[in-house]
Amino acid sequence: MIIWKGWGIIPVLYALLAAVLHAFIGADLLHLPAARLGISLGVLLLLAAAATWFSGVAMNRTRPERAVELWAKERRQQLDTLVQSGQFFLGPGQPQPTSFEEAQRMSDELLAHEVAEASQAARNHHTLFFIPYQYVAFFTAACALLLIAQGTFGSAN
Repeated sequence: MIIWKGWGIIPVLYALLAAVLHAFIGADLLHLPAARLGISLGVLLLLAAAATWFSGVAMNRTRPERAVELWAKERRQQLDTLVQSGQFFLGPGQPQPTSFEEAQRMSDELLAHEVAEASQAARNHHTLFFIPYQYVAFFTAACALLLIAQGTFGSAN
């Protein structure tokens, strides 16, 4: 059973890295009593949550938006060339433009529709359990805050 799509496994790797750092470095360097070790793990998980959020936004939003913008510029040039040459039409069964202005308006509407579809299709390809990668950061942060609260307010036994 595949539980991630694209690079959706990275949030798990960030959390594992935080746990490994805590196990090998945090406990020895901080000299905390065992009941307070949740604080250091919680802080490392908060860092993992921040890394998850920012890398997820970059991978699921920023990079796809840039790709769509580049594609839209090329597509705009293609449509403008067709309009300028008088060869623009929407396809069989569609009304033909009767003027240059109408062809320009139709090409603008077509491009707007294509950009909207491409933007929707390009986003959120990296998921974990069908949740977009960047939103996993909220779960990680909630776990981190629970660990910090337990380490701060929990019993010192």
